[in-house]
Amino acid sequence: MSGGLEIRRAELDSDFAGYAEVWNAITPSEPITADETRRRLAAQPWRLYLVAEQDGRIVGCGFAGRSDSAGRAFFAVRVLSEWRRRGIGTALYEVCRPHAVELKATAISGRIAEDDLESLQWVANRGFVEVGRDVELIRELGDEAPPAALDGIEIKEVAAADHDAVYAVALECWPDMATPEPMPAPPYDDWAQEELRGPVVFGAFDNDRLVGYAALVTRPAAPEVLEHGFTAVVRSHRGRGIATALKRTQLTWSAEHGYRELVTYTQEGNEAMRAINEKLGYRERPAWILVRREAV
Repeated sequence: MSGGLEIRRAELDSDFAGYAEVWNAITPSEPITADETRRRLAAQPWRLYLVAEQDGRIVGCGFAGRSDSAGRAFFAVRVLSEWRRRGIGTALYEVCRPHAVELKATAISGRIAEDDLESLQWVANRGFVEVGRDVELIRELGDEAPPAALDGIEIKEVAAADHDAVYAVALECWPDMATPEPMPAPPYDDWAQEELRGPVVFGAFDNDRLVGYAALVTRPAAPEVLEHGFTAVVRSHRGRGIATALKRTQLTWSAEHGYRELVTYTQEGNEAMRAINEKLGYRERPAWILVRREAV
């Protein structure tokens, strides 16, 4: 390890700015801001944000926190390319891992881009194995045609009064996600913090009953880009084109409001949603490989 290296919790404004700078340099497809990071920490204080400072410069960052999967913790380590192979990533990981144990996690998971061969070897050397893949897709916006009308279904923006009904749809559909293992739905407040933080949520209504929804969320570091949240249709109404209509509505709305691109993620194994995305013109980026090892 290089002399003069300091690993510490991010606390100062300069720490969070440095954290975001390193993260965005290594993970430009998922940019963050210092303000966004502080907001997440304030809402979920069990999150651990680390910075690695060498010779007065922040050259690495680390994260550890609870995963969406029960009994799991999530970690991420980023080191600027010119500072790698000096033990900085290992030093960050050795602080992240005990924090996962403190969170009572039995396993630690992470995500590595499939074209980042150096990082894949790094996690393999530390006992991580692949357990699944997330497919990242993007859709550049142009002149978007609105969806065709569906018999008996109305698609419209949901109001605040509908949020409980939206969450009820999420609760029904959450267990159907194609994840490596069952993943419990988050509590309402955690769900709302993520799904309702964007500019619009569209709902599919069968008379007065909400039977599906699709959220769009912002990326503060990339204001011209929106990210798809959960797209969900209750089991009784699947196979009727509702998910496709919801996504077409999102495409039309986003183009009309000046956005340039939409980003979405689909779990490997969710062939129905991948087929919808392909039909709507989304193109795949390199997948994110999900890795895991025991916490101790």
